[in-house]
Amino acid sequence: MLAYAEGDANAFDQLYARHKGALYRYFVRQLPADQAHDCFQTLWLKLIRNRHSYQASAPLVNFLFTLAHNVLMDHHRSSRRMQSATDEDLEILADDHLSQQGADDPLVLAERNQLQTQLRSLTRALPFHQREAWLLLQEGNLSHTQIATVTGTSSEGVKSRLRYARSKLKAGLKAYVRQN
Repeated sequence: MLAYAEGDANAFDQLYARHKGALYRYFVRQLPADQAHDCFQTLWLKLIRNRHSYQASAPLVNFLFTLAHNVLMDHHRSSRRMQSATDEDLEILADDHLSQQGADDPLVLAERNQLQTQLRSLTRALPFHQREAWLLLQEGNLSHTQIATVTGTSSEGVKSRLRYARSKLKAGLKAYVRQN
């Protein structure tokens, strides 16, 4: 990021390649695909405009997800509602999030696909602030303190949001396991 702030265009390419997946998923798991794409593009434009304001004392991921959070909040303010994405608008979770054991077995692949669909549905059903904290933890691999900084809340507030999110996801997965 420092190299990019000093004018190294190749550094931007490296930043984009390294962080595009997690940042795009942050938006697409909260918005319909067209809106997520617009927010994703806005994020990179903000990064370009604010490249000189990055402080090396803070982790880059904090800076990126703070920009992403601000873009998302701006989007919600402009649309005057907090909406969820539909099934068609979401990407399938990356395979590396689940075990590769049995990857050649069609039955295992079908069960994994069902589980991914259930997880996406449960995540979308979380209240906005819980979903956002959960996605920042999962996609951004941010600490509670970093999530608090990005969302402008306290570390205790983040812990509470994550605790409720985990509880709801576990309850939903228990129901899924009983059905299957």
